[in-house]
Amino acid sequence: MTYPLLCAVKPLEGYRLLLEFGNGENREYDFTPNLGHKYYAPLSDVDKFRAVSVNDGEIEWASGQDFCPHTLYADSVAHEGNVPVLHQREVLQTT
Repeated sequence: MTYPLLCAVKPLEGYRLLLEFGNGENREYDFTPNLGHKYYAPLSDVDKFRAVSVNDGEIEWASGQDFCPHTLYADSVAHEGNVPVLHQREVLQTT
């Protein structure tokens, strides 16, 4: 299966992520179940969780963690509304 490119991410309350994909879809992913894994445990700190960005179609955090964009797409649910224009999208459009 081919997955669309992840273009933007916005952290939401409750360890959820609002995602915008290159095919125009907006989806929401609940990251809570991943926080039990040792690699993601530091993201239980809300400030660290909110420091998420998109880099080359993948999400990553300032504290070093990353996450598979295919899993984000496959395990997320449709979200109505638009993801606010984020700096990641501007960077993608200028390259």
